[in-house]
Amino acid sequence: MRRGRLFFLLAFLIFGAVGVYFLLKIVNPPAPPTEGTPVAPFSGQTVQIVLATQNISRGSLIPIEAVALFAFPADYRVETMMMDVSLVVGKRARQDIPRGVPITSNMLTDLAGDLVGVGSDAAIAIPPGFTAISIPMSRLSGVGFALRDGDKVDVLVTMGLIDLDPEFQTSMPNDVVKIVGTGGELLTALVCEQYERTPEGGVVCTNEGPVEQGRTITEPQTQQLLYVRPIEPQRPRLVTQRLVQYATVLHVGSFALPEDETAAIGPAPVEEVPVVGAPPAQAGTTLEETVRPPDIVTLIVAPQDALAINWAVKAGLDLALTLRAPGDAAVTTTSSVTLQYLLETYGITVPSKQPYGVQPAPGEPVKPVLPNDIPLPTPTPQR
Repeated sequence: MRRGRLFFLLAFLIFGAVGVYFLLKIVNPPAPPTEGTPVAPFSGQTVQIVLATQNISRGSLIPIEAVALFAFPADYRVETMMMDVSLVVGKRARQDIPRGVPITSNMLTDLAGDLVGVGSDAAIAIPPGFTAISIPMSRLSGVGFALRDGDKVDVLVTMGLIDLDPEFQTSMPNDVVKIVGTGGELLTALVCEQYERTPEGGVVCTNEGPVEQGRTITEPQTQQLLYVRPIEPQRPRLVTQRLVQYATVLHVGSFALPEDETAAIGPAPVEEVPVVGAPPAQAGTTLEETVRPPDIVTLIVAPQDALAINWAVKAGLDLALTLRAPGDAAVTTTSSVTLQYLLETYGITVPSKQPYGVQPAPGEPVKPVLPNDIPLPTPTPQR
């Protein structure tokens, strides 16, 4: 009964609106058009279109009571507007359809997975032909957290290169294995770490384990043949180069999740548990909130640059960002920076050999530990 009254009320309102529209056209005819101004013709005819009589949620099946036919000016009808209720009932809504909205064919589907989402605001900011990718960021690599959405940055990469065995794809030097013939004879040269001479004048190796691979050299003064071997693992050779230039910062930090977009940003309030016998807390005293700095930044780059950045991240390379001035889109060429480049370009004098050195030995990229990055202890509330 109430549903019938609702349909009667909606029909009365729409027919009334159409009647007022025609009455105003008769009482207050439009002013004559100026020369050269096209005027859309109005025939005064109406057609029946399907309107939503209640809110229809995205993905739901449309029931018969959710739609109805209503009169609509024929001159303003769009080709996609539905005019037959039977073609709408039983379909799925590809998007949220508010009450009173004309239903069009692109709002309907027969497949449950063919749904239209509103998408994200972040995707709207990406120009055609570009893509967005997130990379780790610290206070040092992120320009001291000076980055803001819309800034322009360059991406630098630093890596350590080592020598590999082309066949094994393992770090050099290779291990040494002795080869023995079918008769038990040793077919490879014998390298001894410790040895003894036999009464007959021969040499017998007395070392307990295998000797690490090395190479033979001739001692300059005595011209004696020596076998040298490394005493530490291979040191990587550092190189730094610009990987991407003039990338756009889409967002600093993590994006808000859909359920958090309407919630206040910040740490959750700390609920204090009352302690029996404890003195009451002083007025105006609150627990200090811990602010977590951003640890990622999302950049808008070309698809090929996105592949290069993704490879660098997965390989564990060191990435750093440099901030550029607004409007500075100049394309420049940079040279890879190595130890040799620093020595030759900046006139650095190679120090003479001394019987001392620094510890630890440089090799791997050193990431400085900044004092302000050390987490502070959680404050204990005064009770």
